[in-house]
Amino acid sequence: MIDIHCHMLPGVDDGPRTMDESLAMARMAVEDGIRGVLCTPHWHPMIWPNEREHIALAVDQFREYLQAERIPLEVWAGSELSLDSELDAGLEGGRLGTLNGGPWVLLELPGAVPPPGIDDYLWHFNQRGYKVVLAHPERYDYVQRDPARLYSWVGMGVAVQITASSLLGRLGPETAALCRLLLEHRLVHFVASDSHGTRSRRPLLGKALQAAAEIVGEADARRLVDAHPLSVLTGKPLDLRDYAPMELARKKRSWFSFFRR
Repeated sequence: MIDIHCHMLPGVDDGPRTMDESLAMARMAVEDGIRGVLCTPHWHPMIWPNEREHIALAVDQFREYLQAERIPLEVWAGSELSLDSELDAGLEGGRLGTLNGGPWVLLELPGAVPPPGIDDYLWHFNQRGYKVVLAHPERYDYVQRDPARLYSWVGMGVAVQITASSLLGRLGPETAALCRLLLEHRLVHFVASDSHGTRSRRPLLGKALQAAAEIVGEADARRLVDAHPLSVLTGKPLDLRDYAPMELARKKRSWFSFFRR
């Protein structure tokens, strides 16, 4: 498995504080069956100003420690980019990091309310040659209220990443049910750990892979942690010829009520 969203670098954001903790996370990931990790520290200009060159140096250093400790985990540089007025200029100028230096961008939107004009923004962003991986939309309030919003975004070329802990019910039954709904409608392209440490937010994907396989089958579940991440690493588009999204009906009442019958 390849984890495309993981906060494993020490001392750069709200992930591990020390190299020892980062190495412990790496060992945990390997034991779980993860063979590669895209290190995606947060970028926010006011909180975590982690730019591309700084992240690349941190990944190089981490890789040296992994080799010295004989931990068989491959790591690559990335970033989890917050939607901000500086985002576009930072990407165009090369200051901000994409996933493994390619066209794919891991984008985090505000969780409470949809940003004004977000539909147009995502469309134009894609037209400029970037490919968006939307980070954990199952946690956004407005997607929880209206999951059909994701169908239109996927139609624009946006890819969707859900978090293992969300699928496994650790963020509550409604979030788990939403993940199941999105998987059933082929609106999920990646399952990632979004791990931040060795305790509550751990670098584990094995159980989430099993849970996804129970919903969509082993082959489709496996592509969410293997074939699709490989496309990101190599800068290629996703092959979705046999993975077309299925439209979600907009409900007048809470969609979650239908799971309570």
